[in-house]
Amino acid sequence: MSLVPGWIHWPSIVVTGLVIFASAFPSAASEVWSTPSARVFTQEAIDGSPAASGVADAFLTQLAARLGVSEDALRTAVEQTHEDLRPLLGQSLSANTSLSAVAGQTSDGSQRARTEAPTLVYERVSPAVVTIRVTGEGRDFLGAPFRQHGSGSGFILDTEGHIVTALHVVSGAQRVDVILADGAVFPAELLGSDAGNDLAILTLQAPTEKRRQLATVKLGDSSRLRVGETIVTIGNPFGLEGTLTLGIISSLGRMRTGVGERLITDMIQIDAPMNPGNSGGPLLNLDGEVIGINEQIEATTLGGGGIGFAVPVNSLKRYLPELLAGQEPRHAWLGIGGRALSPVAADTLQMPGQRGVILDDVAPGGPAALAGLQGAEETGASGDIITALDGHPVRSVEDIAQYVDRKEPGEPVQVTYLRGGQTRAAEAVLGTWVNSPAPTR
Repeated sequence: MSLVPGWIHWPSIVVTGLVIFASAFPSAASEVWSTPSARVFTQEAIDGSPAASGVADAFLTQLAARLGVSEDALRTAVEQTHEDLRPLLGQSLSANTSLSAVAGQTSDGSQRARTEAPTLVYERVSPAVVTIRVTGEGRDFLGAPFRQHGSGSGFILDTEGHIVTALHVVSGAQRVDVILADGAVFPAELLGSDAGNDLAILTLQAPTEKRRQLATVKLGDSSRLRVGETIVTIGNPFGLEGTLTLGIISSLGRMRTGVGERLITDMIQIDAPMNPGNSGGPLLNLDGEVIGINEQIEATTLGGGGIGFAVPVNSLKRYLPELLAGQEPRHAWLGIGGRALSPVAADTLQMPGQRGVILDDVAPGGPAALAGLQGAEETGASGDIITALDGHPVRSVEDIAQYVDRKEPGEPVQVTYLRGGQTRAAEAVLGTWVNSPAPTR
């Protein structure tokens, strides 16, 4: 339901919110206005741009979060204040009205159209985006060797020459070359890899002086993302360097199968076009911060006509110290394979309405096996049904994957499960995931 009553003119309500916000929290207001996204949609509201028809709701939501109040409470305050400000906000607002005339002044005084925000991001970040070209050796169906070539994207993390990309871009490569935004080409070496999240760190083999001149990115915080936020990708689809695409976050918390059939958790789903070659490039917010690493697409054809997925930047930040030290991050592992218990299966097992994950297989010698859990392969019949982990209800394999992924190897987990219609409990000590055909959770 819209936060904005139909009788309130939407350009006015946005500025009303700014006035309330500025008067109550001037320092916080300065912080909000210093972001390109805030400046852009505020000026849209003042200009009366029809492209901003949904902006008022989004801005009220942001204001409520910043102020630590409910959206309903803020809406009420805006409604009460609107009548008092109507003479100021009504017909007096025009395309020539500056934000500073209504609610003080912005951090830099500039007013840009909404369409300029991606341009600002591109100008700031594109010098730090690189093309990655890999060379390897394969064999044809007759066994004859041939050269393989591939490409992807990446971004420069620091002036020491560390570059972030997707592991699948460089996995198995015999040679990796990096093309900088200025066209300079240097070889690179794989420093660290995280197969669990399909991430890799490369080290650029460039002279010290060149590395000192490198443009770098700023890492953001993917835990603060919201569905509907405008995002930008910069990469090299089909080898076309420095390509920008624009879209929104269409969902959060997605899970997709990555390297070694392991589920990558908390992925960001976007509708910005992505194509082969975008993998490893940055997903950016309108402040120019990296919020994700582009990883895969889902499309009906080879092109990017579908939707894209990115690994959240917080997954990179969590394991960055190990990656920069050349170490493989350790991911927790329960050692089970299974599927959600369907209503039909529950009825067949005479457990109508029961929810959980029915185990198809349990890795021999793995944490679940050592805790006494059994899969269908071990029993020759129905496997155990996991219903909770540490008291948290489990309804899908994704629930288990997400919970385990937030743990560390060696941590104990209390597993509640059903066997033969009877509830049981066991403590499993999580192991370390290894990229192998064994059960991935």
